[in-house]
Parts: sequence; C-alpha cells; structure tokens
Amino acid sequence: MKTFYTTSPAKLNIGLHILGRWPDGYHILETLLVPYPDLYDDIEVKLLSGHDRLELHITGIEVPDAEENYLETTYWLLRERLGRPLPALSVHLHKRIPVSAGLGGGSGNSGSFLRLLQEILDPPPTLNFLHEVACEIGSDVPFFLYNQPMLAKGIGTQMTPFSINLDEFEIFTLTPPVPCSTKHIYRGLRPSQWSRTPIEPILRQGVDTWPNYLHNDLESVSFQLYPTLLVLKKALYDAGAVYASMNGSGSSLYGLFRRG
Repeated sequence: MKTFYTTSPAKLNIGLHILGRWPDGYHILETLLVPYPDLYDDIEVKLLSGHDRLELHITGIEVPDAEENYLETTYWLLRERLGRPLPALSVHLHKRIPVSAGLGGGSGNSGSFLRLLQEILDPPPTLNFLHEVACEIGSDVPFFLYNQPMLAKGIGTQMTPFSINLDEFEIFTLTPPVPCSTKHIYRGLRPSQWSRTPIEPILRQGVDTWPNYLHNDLESVSFQLYPTLLVLKKALYDAGAVYASMNGSGSSLYGLFRRG
C-alpha cells in the first residue's frame, strides 16, 4: 500500500489592508502571507483499491461538527473539475492548528492535500489548474500550494511571490480560546476603518517602521468584539516585540522579537 505524507503549516498575515470593496460585497485587500512551519498538521495518504472513495480519519485537537470538512470538499471538487475518476484514498489528518483562529488550518489542509494529489495523480494536474480549484474552496487555500511568502491581492486569491527574510526574528504566537468568525468580522467592518493603502512599499521599509504604517484592518472589529485580544497585543509589545499583530481575522496574534 503506497503511502504519501506532508505537513500542513499554519500561516501568518503580515499586514492586512482593505483598499475598497467590489460591487458584489467582497473586500479588496492586500496582505503578505507567510508560512509558519513551527505549527503544522500532518496529512498521511494511502492508496486504496478502486476509485472515487475517500476514507478520512482525524486525530489530534477536536474539530467542531460545524467546521466544514476541507479534505472531503477538496477531493470531490477536484474529481468534478478533472472530469475523471480519482484513486480511492485513506487519509489520516492529525490536527495541531487551532480552529477558527486565523492560522489557516482548514485552508492549509486543503492546499497541502492538493499538492499531495498532484504527486499522486498520473498525469498530474498543473499548478495553475490546482490554483483555480483552490480558489473555489476558499480565498486562503491557493497560498498553501506554494509554500513560500506570497503577496495576496484582490479577494486574497491573486498570488505574487514576495522576497522577505525574517531570520533575525523569533516569531511567537498567542491563541486564546476565542473562536472568531471571519464572515462576522468582515460584515462588521466599516469603510472608515479601511487603510486604503497598498502594503508592498511599507513592507520594504523594514520591520522597525511597521508598527506605525502596517496594519491589520480587521483588528478594529475583532478587538471591539473581543477586548482580550487588544490586551494580548499590548502584552506582546510590552514583552519587547518589534512588531505585533492579530493574525487574519483572529483570534491568534503574533509578535516578532529580535534574536539575541
């Protein structure tokens, strides 16, 4: 029985600026997405006999029943888009990444699973094709196909590689037990809370300038709903962080601390 394995890392949002809103209501944003490999889920896939069958086993932290099953969605959507049978698979997902914390756990599982399926299938689907499938699953999913820092624009699915070196910093994350709903956070966001500023020039100025110019616009809503998050962000700065931010729509936060 052939076995395939990959890690599914969490992600960090470095800056998240809202530039406007499309007529359909989706926000136009810019954010730098960076893999955070210190926190990851495990995905192990075994080939079974037959086709078009997925056996899914989840261990680790509990996933709420209401949480959409990204792996099943990914498998069947890829089957539909390819228009040909997929091999039967047994998938073991071991969860470490907290759910509804802005760390991209479910999206990362989907993107990492797509990368494994590219390795498994013959002929393999192209990366561009997988990107299109990933966009249908969720706006963060395409990022996890690339496993490198990417500048995300539009609704978050337009990806451009971005060169950044954070080796001189230690990254610490805090994840309080406050599940944040991305949809509710965005619905609560008002135009007066948009930065309306592209983030790329700010990113290139250097980390020391980020606290003054680089924002996560979703903090204005999340901190109002969950004041504890503001307290934790201040605690990161009090502990010596050069830059601290909420991650995505929360509830996780992170701080960059200079090494040594």
